[in-house]
This record gives sequence, C-alpha cells and structure tokens, in this order.
Amino acid sequence: MMKRFVPLILFAALYCSCNNDQQSTDKPLNQSATLIQQFKPIIQGVWVKKDYIKKVKKSKSPLEAAERSKGITLMLIDTLKMSGENIEVPLIRDNHEAGKETLTFEPGRNTTTIMFGKDELSYKLKKDTTLIIYHYNADTRETDLNQYIKVSDKAPASGFAAGMDVAINQAIIAGRYEGTDASGKKIAVTFTDDGKVSGLPGLSTYFVQNYFGAHPESGHDELIFNQGAPGQKVYSFILHKKALRLYNDAAQIKSNKPSFTLNRKR
Repeated sequence: MMKRFVPLILFAALYCSCNNDQQSTDKPLNQSATLIQQFKPIIQGVWVKKDYIKKVKKSKSPLEAAERSKGITLMLIDTLKMSGENIEVPLIRDNHEAGKETLTFEPGRNTTTIMFGKDELSYKLKKDTTLIIYHYNADTRETDLNQYIKVSDKAPASGFAAGMDVAINQAIIAGRYEGTDASGKKIAVTFTDDGKVSGLPGLSTYFVQNYFGAHPESGHDELIFNQGAPGQKVYSFILHKKALRLYNDAAQIKSNKPSFTLNRKR
C-alpha cells in the first residue's frame, strides 16, 4: 500500500512547489515596508533644484539662471503626512506653477528607486544628501534626471513655497552690509535668510524675483521690498563679488548711479 501512495505524495509536493513558484512569479513580494524603512528617514524636508541654485549662486543672478528653472524646482516631502504607503507631495514647477505628485513606496525600475508619479525617486549620500528624480522617456528610451538639495527639514512658517526664497537669499543676498545711499549718506543694512531687511528707511521685507515670465520686459534682476504691502518698492540690482547695487530704474543702471551702494561685511 505504501508504494501506491508515494507517487501521489511526490506528485502533490511537486504540484504545490510549482504552484508556489508560479504565484511568486505572478505576484512579487511586497517590498513597501523595506522601502519605507530605507527612504523615510532620508527624504523628509523642503528640496530645491540643485543645478538652478548652483547657477544662481555662481552667476549672482536669478535672471541669468532662469533657463535652469524648468520642471520641478521646489517640493516638500512631509513624512508625517504619510497615508498608507503614499505621501502627497506639494511642489512648484518652473518657479511659478503650484502642483502636487504622489510618492509611493513601491520599487521603480530597480530596487534603488521608488515611484514618484510616473517618474522615480532615489537619493545619494555624500557630504550632503541629494534626491534624484528620474524621468524615463519610453519613445526615446532615454532617462533624464534632476537633482535636489535640502533647504530645511520642514516648511517655513509662511509656507513651503518660501523655501525657494530662503535658498536664493542664502545663495546671494543674505548678510550684513555697509555702504551709502544716493546722497552719500552712510548706512548699515542687514538682509536675513527669511526675507527681512533692516537699515533701509521704510522697508522691512525683501523678495528676490525668480520668475521672469511675469515681467519679461524688465531685463534686470529685481529686489521687491514690502511686497504686497503699502510702500512696495522695486529696485533692479547688480551683485558683483561682495558689492550690491540697487537701481531705481534703467536710466540709473545706464548712468551707473545707484540709489544704494552696499558692500557685504559677512
């Protein structure tokens, strides 16, 4: 009797083994828990497009860096707002258009990426953490990438969009200056990372214009003081090394007679 049952038992075991192999092929193991553990501690924060900020800092001119302000330029990944295996990510495109994308802890084309809408997100750790968004073009079979660096661990009090302002301020404007006004009177001026200014009479806040689609005719970098408030004032500016010059209009620029000449002290 035993000899009759052995083949049946072996057949059943082989069938189960083959069936389990088929199931594992058709339905891959859920890797979300592992990916959450891997990515979640890394991705928290406000992130800005790396090559854009690098160009702003090098040229000292958001206008000159405008060609690099395409696509996603700013995003907030708030892991406290995670829902299941997803995080809704508010973002800014082209330094102007608000939008959002869903970050999902599912593997992309390989196990080092997770899904970011139709694109994929990864990171690299060196001196500072860099996030990388990969976009695969099915038509050309080519992959483009953009890199992002962290501005802060959480959104500024005025909203995550201000993260770009902070990054630009830190790159070129923020600091303590001494100089003169148009009459030659000595002044001391301080610009803070978060857009506050002191030492310029009647002016308390500043904003570095970073979207030039709104004013393509200006042709100059601009500082907007008291934006949206009484006493708003717009100056064109030229930043050369540590010298910041503010001009009331194009005529002043042409004559090189600035309203304020400021030299950075630190």
